[in-house]
Amino acid sequence: MNIPMHAKSASAPNSAVGAARNRSTIQESAPAKGATKKPAEAKAPMGRSGSAGWSDLPSSRLKSVKCADPFATKANQFKTKFGSVYNGGGIPCRLNHGAVNIKLQWSTDPMELDYDPLLVTCAEGLCETEHPYAFASRACFGELLAADSGPDKAVPLVPRIVPSIRAALVSPNKKVFEGGVEAAQQLSQAVGEALNPHINVLVVQMNKRSSDKQLAGKILSAIQSFEEYGGADAFKVIKSKVPTYCSIYI
Repeated sequence: MNIPMHAKSASAPNSAVGAARNRSTIQESAPAKGATKKPAEAKAPMGRSGSAGWSDLPSSRLKSVKCADPFATKANQFKTKFGSVYNGGGIPCRLNHGAVNIKLQWSTDPMELDYDPLLVTCAEGLCETEHPYAFASRACFGELLAADSGPDKAVPLVPRIVPSIRAALVSPNKKVFEGGVEAAQQLSQAVGEALNPHINVLVVQMNKRSSDKQLAGKILSAIQSFEEYGGADAFKVIKSKVPTYCSIYI
């Protein structure tokens, strides 16, 4: 097949232009000599945002929990007596770190323990703010009261426990305050009317924070427990300190 001369001459420049473009593309894509190649960015799994920090270790969510400094001096290491007693092995339990939750593992059954001064020491630990003392003190206090013999052993210790709960209720730390409210409710459920002579000092401190929407529900639940387990006498004390309170039996 004969190709006209003018067609040949027209196709030659086109092929030359195409070859030049290919060479420039290769030069642009090839890394410069001596340059380090950047690693490819990992893609987030489906359903997770790339900026959500999904590649962090699972324990990264615990970074906000303040832990006690094991190298601190004895004068600064413990905020309460509970910390020193727990660190010295005076509390017969240890923390069991499971896959999801942390639990207490007792070396001695709580029913066999002498609550004086164990329960009082745990109450003092309600003001702890660092791990593991904060968790251990609140968990120990609740589990000791929940034991079968807990209420009977706790009744004579109420006058010594209440000041520690009140100290937690006046703390500016919201977590400490919440721990104090929970402890007061647990104590009321355990000892009943034995707490009535001390309800006034607890209710006054709780009512001061009742305007906080995040705390209002817990405060109301605790005060209602005072009435439920303390009876009519407890209601009179509550009403005298919080005139707007309505009985659970109305």
